[in-house]
Amino acid sequence: MKKSLVPVPVRTCAAALMLSCHLAAGASAQSVAQAASDVSAKSAEEISVQLNDAETVNGSCRLTFVIRNSLQKPVNALGLDLVMFDTSDGVSGYAAIDFGDLPAGKTRVRQYDVAKGECTGISRVLLNEVRACDLQDAAQQDCLPLLRIDSRSEIDLIL
Repeated sequence: MKKSLVPVPVRTCAAALMLSCHLAAGASAQSVAQAASDVSAKSAEEISVQLNDAETVNGSCRLTFVIRNSLQKPVNALGLDLVMFDTSDGVSGYAAIDFGDLPAGKTRVRQYDVAKGECTGISRVLLNEVRACDLQDAAQQDCLPLLRIDSRSEIDLIL
């Protein structure tokens, strides 16, 4: 049997230090995981508005939106003002749309004819203003900070 050249107190101290480091690393990883979970939970508190599709129907551009209320409370009414821009960045149309009520945790799909002419003539849609927002049982009625927008269409949706 080989005899260790490191005295017992040093080996004990080293083992204790290694154990302490492992525990600290575990606690740190747990703290990071908890912080990530907290951020994820907070970011889930939103109303997502996705421009999902654009198609020309009977000479008008029809936009399809997917709206998801990830808030813990219903939205009694949500209305948006949209401005359409053509491919040369000129304003080509304006539409006031009403998504209606959005129950908590619910996804809705809505379609709106927003401009005369082909959808290929529209390069982007500006969410110009939240014109109606009624959050159930909430003093704050400003939905703009709660909106998360994106587009699956060739048309950009912007703030």
